[in-house]
Amino acid sequence: MNKQTKRVLLANAFFLNNDPKQLVEKFKPYPPLAALYAAGSLRAQEIEVSLFDATLSDGLPDFIGAVEKFDPDLLLICEDSFNFLSKMCLSHVRETTIDMIALAKARDIPIAINSSDAADSPKPYLDAGAEFVILGEVETTLVELVNWLNEEQQEAELPAGLIYNHNGQWGRSVRRNTNRAIDNLPQPYWDLVDIEKYRKAWHQYHGYYGVNIVTTRGCPYRCNWCAKPIWGQQYVCHSPAYIVEQIKLLQQFAQPQHIWFADDIFGLKRGWIEEFAQLMSEAKLKTPFMIQTRADLMTTSTVNALKSAGCQEVWLGVESGSQLILDSMDKDLTLKQVSEARTLLRDCDISCGFFIQLGYLNEDIEQIKQTREMIVDMLPDEIGVSVSYPLPGTGFYDKVKARMSNKTHWQDSNDLDAVFNATFTSDFYRRIRNHLHQELTSLLRNPDCQNTQKHWQNQWQDLMNSAESYRNRLSTTFAEA
Repeated sequence: MNKQTKRVLLANAFFLNNDPKQLVEKFKPYPPLAALYAAGSLRAQEIEVSLFDATLSDGLPDFIGAVEKFDPDLLLICEDSFNFLSKMCLSHVRETTIDMIALAKARDIPIAINSSDAADSPKPYLDAGAEFVILGEVETTLVELVNWLNEEQQEAELPAGLIYNHNGQWGRSVRRNTNRAIDNLPQPYWDLVDIEKYRKAWHQYHGYYGVNIVTTRGCPYRCNWCAKPIWGQQYVCHSPAYIVEQIKLLQQFAQPQHIWFADDIFGLKRGWIEEFAQLMSEAKLKTPFMIQTRADLMTTSTVNALKSAGCQEVWLGVESGSQLILDSMDKDLTLKQVSEARTLLRDCDISCGFFIQLGYLNEDIEQIKQTREMIVDMLPDEIGVSVSYPLPGTGFYDKVKARMSNKTHWQDSNDLDAVFNATFTSDFYRRIRNHLHQELTSLLRNPDCQNTQKHWQNQWQDLMNSAESYRNRLSTTFAEA
């Protein structure tokens, strides 16, 4: 008879201590929301569950302590698929996960993995000793896996949505369809989170306490650099009522002073934001929040509703100031739409950030200059600058994989190595990033100062004059791709 699986330990492997940028520069720690959703589903089935939250942990000795204290029958290492940091498939997270697998295997604990990286590359995890990789959404597959493990003979077929390693033999169960009725999911099991530890950390660095929520899953757009290993090119949405209820529960339980809506695209469904604003007003809730969305979704009524609901900050995936590059990315966005969105948000006194991506295929000096000109002209309140990062499963990866370097993944979130033969070296892109941040900060402080403008124009020209010394001689082009 098989040992019954009655106690499940959920864990994540993203230690802030392993990511200097997130630990020192940003320090906005959030608990692993995907694991909390998984815990809620287990609890609804009366399965005992605990959480090892690596985020603010000092290191693996804390994980060992959690394992020994809870003595689980199954370990699920579940990265937060809602958090962009997990979607980056960073090497430090993979390395730590493999260390955690070894520690659990030494105690004869069965192990399952759910993460973007494991979905893309299951082999390192299965070779390290994990029995299962859960593909796609975690909740239903996890509950069914626990029930399957509790079958006396385990003669039934494995649940859908798994890759498994049985005595060195790999197998894959049938594909699981995406859950289209996500309002039926139990609310995340926030009771497992050390709220006071997070509150203290947030107040120490920011003077307020922030939490993370998601209203949607997935993205229907076709940007060819965007990896979608969990949901694919699908989009499902909680109702505004479900989200307002979650905010009510969080306010009663944790009293957050800020919310980060971690959705790839907030409020895509027509009328959703307006209904959400109305329900927030009726519930007398006005917790300030931040979102990510697309410029072409920012209409007058939408921006007004965001303001009414308490939105303080909107980040737009702008990527480039070159229409040529946007079209090459299959971004389905125009620079005119970006400009209009920036104006609407400014007029409503909502902070606006631009995500910028350097180094895409065929981007050269002219396109880089256009990106800088766009930033200087539109003056977003903040920018986040990254380098094009080809991950498996994307059209971008398929175009450049023949020219990938031996290094295929970033070590941490500040790495920014161009892991394929981009037009310029990684050092040049880092210099551009640093310049853009410094110039924008200076211009926002002195927007009308001609001396400031002249200074940064001269600095930029010096940088551009050095470009040829950073050019890769074997850069990948569209023709080669």
